[in-house]
Amino acid sequence: MRNPLYKRIKREFKSDIGKYIVIFLFITIMVALCSGYIVGNESMSKSFYERQEALMVEDGHFESMTPFSDNLLNAAQKGYDLKIYNLFYKTLDHEGHNIRTYAIEDRKGIINDYEVMSGVEPSALDEIALDRTYCDANNIKIGDLYETNEGTFKVVGIVALSDYSALFEDNADSMMNVKSFSIALVRKSAFDNMATRPNYNYSYKFNSKLSDEEAVEKGEKLMTYLYLGGGKSLTSFIPYQQNQAIQFAIEDVENDLVFLEIFFYLIMIGLAFVFAITTKNKIEQEAKTIGTLKAMGYTRWNLIGHYLLLPSIVTIVGAIVGNIWGYTGFKDFTTSLYYRSYSFGTFETYFSVKAFILTTLIPLALVIFISFIILVVNLNAPTKVFLQGKTKTKRKSTRRPLPAKLGMINKMQYRVIAANKGTYIAMFIGLMFANLILVFGLCLTPMLENFKAEIMDSQVAPYEYVLKENVEVTNENAEKIKVTSLYVEEDTVQVIGVEKFGENSKFLSDVELKKGEVVISKDLYAKFDIKKGDTFKAKEEYSDKVYSFKVSQLKNQAGAFYIYMDMDTFKEFFKDSQSLNGYLSSEVLEEIPEDSIYTLITIKDLQAASDQMSLSMGDVFTLFDAFAIILFLLIIYLLAKIVVEKSSTSIAMMKILGFNPLEITRAYNLSTGIVVVLSELIAIPTSALLLSVLWKAIMKVRMKGWITFYIAPWIYFAMFGIAIAAFLVVFVIEYLKMRKIPLSLALKRE
Repeated sequence: MRNPLYKRIKREFKSDIGKYIVIFLFITIMVALCSGYIVGNESMSKSFYERQEALMVEDGHFESMTPFSDNLLNAAQKGYDLKIYNLFYKTLDHEGHNIRTYAIEDRKGIINDYEVMSGVEPSALDEIALDRTYCDANNIKIGDLYETNEGTFKVVGIVALSDYSALFEDNADSMMNVKSFSIALVRKSAFDNMATRPNYNYSYKFNSKLSDEEAVEKGEKLMTYLYLGGGKSLTSFIPYQQNQAIQFAIEDVENDLVFLEIFFYLIMIGLAFVFAITTKNKIEQEAKTIGTLKAMGYTRWNLIGHYLLLPSIVTIVGAIVGNIWGYTGFKDFTTSLYYRSYSFGTFETYFSVKAFILTTLIPLALVIFISFIILVVNLNAPTKVFLQGKTKTKRKSTRRPLPAKLGMINKMQYRVIAANKGTYIAMFIGLMFANLILVFGLCLTPMLENFKAEIMDSQVAPYEYVLKENVEVTNENAEKIKVTSLYVEEDTVQVIGVEKFGENSKFLSDVELKKGEVVISKDLYAKFDIKKGDTFKAKEEYSDKVYSFKVSQLKNQAGAFYIYMDMDTFKEFFKDSQSLNGYLSSEVLEEIPEDSIYTLITIKDLQAASDQMSLSMGDVFTLFDAFAIILFLLIIYLLAKIVVEKSSTSIAMMKILGFNPLEITRAYNLSTGIVVVLSELIAIPTSALLLSVLWKAIMKVRMKGWITFYIAPWIYFAMFGIAIAAFLVVFVIEYLKMRKIPLSLALKRE
């Protein structure tokens, strides 16, 4: 026989449709955001690695000032069990843009293959294909004429190269450059006809699969062999693992998922709270009905199953709709954010087990578990208690008379707050979670802007040179340095040896170095809790060699991890290591040949890096802003709605006693408003403090690098304003609802 309780489901849904719509939207939005982001992220990541394999991406490449002899290359191939490919390129000029041009025949089906994203491959001498992200950034379309120092070409294709998913012109650059640097493909005949001097670039691929450690170690031996055998003409050697043009984009995609996971966990807390408070409120609303059903013979377990059914249905439907949205439009939207910055090829959408577990199974399990616990605890009262419209035995009243000077409405406001103290405590907790979600969403973009400002302010000198070889400079405005890299756990640290510091230096006047001790930057001591006087360890990459450093000073420098030491200490530490020479300078050092510069960092480079960071991350953070505000409004509405519903009988009684709607609103809605304001004054700073603790923990455990936690002052006022605006909207909605409460409701309950 069909359970008669099922007949109540439709009626319950209609009677409480506002609440269920809010819960449905909450779940749908959460699932769509998280599912779409995770599916897009994982699909891009999986497709990226499959594409790397299918398009035969190199295990590394190297460049020489002069071409290597065939004998040397053949010997290297045999000795190191690998294949070396000629991948020469020529750099063309287009209105000041550097266009790194390769011959199609050197790549297609051989090494570092490519995808034609639109158009066709060049087939004539005057045809060219350009990188997709460069074309997007410069509004270049198929069919455009493209003028260079080698003549005018017709753009016939837009491509994505497997070894240039991020457009780094130099591997030592701090950020890619999609605006004035591109990769281009032409036919071999067109390439040979160009008068521009070629760059002698070679790619290599091992004949067998090696681990990262083995590949780097073997690559270093190959580098030494080529350097010595080629008459020291080797100018660069970059293993796959250290190639920013390949690794940077996918690392950014995978790291961004951390922010989504933080957001998701905050939402899950909010969801758990919402279902706890709504389930409890439902039991209190239907206390007499529950008593009647129990008196008719329905057990507590029958009732638990009944009251679990509707929340479960709403959750399942919300999850289905959210996943449909996530797998379609939302997934495409999130991936498009990355396609704006990176030259990814086509990708295939994969079903994500992780997304299904996080966005469907966990919310459903959470809803059932939380609702089950609340139902078990609150359905334990005797039947006679439920028949009286209560959920627990009433305690002896401790109500005290209020001063007469308060006035009737003020007394009623006090009584409303006292009578609903449990609900208002729940509202405070709910607002705490809502504010935690909101502050996370709102603070990300300003935090990024603050990080950009810290990067700009942290430049030690207007011009920072790192050289491939030792070049002596006589310019008095230059200060010599030596540079190498180490690792503290998983993070890269730049170690800098300096000849001048303190009052003797124009650029490091705030640094006082002691023999055998070091000065570290702000981010380094912030992430690893290193203090003045501490000793910490750093290691060489792909090596067991470990160095211990004692800290004598903390330098207020952000944006990267730095260790400073005097030159003598540097030479003692790194006697046998390969370090690079460099200079800090207030002006361009014309004495240094262009070919000798490994990297040059200027204020323009830092600005470009900051702008690119905003481009690649800004839209994602704006997305979090929007969803955080929506979820915040939903929680406010739901909580305020519950207060009015719990007091519907009292409101009906006030109408019978002759109170007008405005007076009733002052007694109930303004009481809620007082609680909202007081809760916000406590919740806003508390949620900011909780998030700062959470942020630091996540940055230490899950992220490379360090972004200083920062909340712009305006955010506090914005959060308070959003809360008040949300309450005013709810105020109007609930005022209209109060006017519709029938007087007869007061006669239906004791």
